[in-house]
Amino acid sequence: MRPVRSQQDLDTLFRAARGYAVISLWSHSGLLELLADGIPRSAEELPGNTRALKIMAPVMKHLGLLAGDEHTWTLTQTAKNLLDEGAFKGMNVDKSLGDLSRLEPVLKEGTPVTGPDGASRVSEGGVREADIEGARGFMNYLYRRSEKGALEVARWMKPRLNQGSNILDLGGGHGRYGAALAELGHSVTLYDRPVCVQIARERYEDTLNYRVGDFLNDDLGGPYDAALLSNIVHGLGPEENLLLFKSLERSLNPGGFLVLKDMYLDPRGSDPENAVFFGMTMLMYTREGQTYTVDEMAQISAQAGLEHTNTIHVPDMGYSLLFVTKPKA
Repeated sequence: MRPVRSQQDLDTLFRAARGYAVISLWSHSGLLELLADGIPRSAEELPGNTRALKIMAPVMKHLGLLAGDEHTWTLTQTAKNLLDEGAFKGMNVDKSLGDLSRLEPVLKEGTPVTGPDGASRVSEGGVREADIEGARGFMNYLYRRSEKGALEVARWMKPRLNQGSNILDLGGGHGRYGAALAELGHSVTLYDRPVCVQIARERYEDTLNYRVGDFLNDDLGGPYDAALLSNIVHGLGPEENLLLFKSLERSLNPGGFLVLKDMYLDPRGSDPENAVFFGMTMLMYTREGQTYTVDEMAQISAQAGLEHTNTIHVPDMGYSLLFVTKPKA
């Protein structure tokens, strides 16, 4: 995203927000699925207000998601591909843009954003234990998006592991990262809360080992040769990460290592874009979470007796891998 240097740039940001809102509404209302059959339809043939549809359709066409003439439309091939990939699932204009309209208390108090009913939106890794179907939907959404990322993580870990290594997939959620490592011949234990373990077990059965618990307070098991933390550290505050790293240090074999997969800010704290804006997500939906620089994460791990040995930047995937090692005795 380019820097704001003029009123025109601010107008562009505002239009982008409106575009996202329109896509969210068309997705949430089922219009995208309805138009996916390739049959051009007019506003009169679609559910919703005819005037509103006629005004919103040019926005969707401008964004490259609708094709057709001035009267009838269907999805573009790009939109069909995105729909098939599940890219539109979970888009909800109230949750995304509505929550942004309620940021003033967050700025003043630092507490997570609240919904229209005043209830906190805080979640644990995007999951609420009492809402198993909501958790299942979110885990499925992450699973669909993680195929390439899981294979890439396994590729970078492979040369650092002995055959048959004992690996901890901490907060492994849907299980795709752990499964990619298990396919290389390693013994992988997925550690997460009950609802996440249940969902992962349904998909992978005995491909993985499972351990249920709260990783900030409960025993992690082990000893492990390596532990993968995929998108975990950004959900925790510095003190929470330090507590977790100390527990992991005790659970590792000498010479074992952690892989901290995450989005990290550059030393200036202004890039990359995904890390910058994901910090806002952490502000809104966690109690202590934030995005970190590599140096900040290395310093926290050092306090736990772990040595930062390497950083692998994977820009096409939008994340980096920090390797931190427990010294050999």
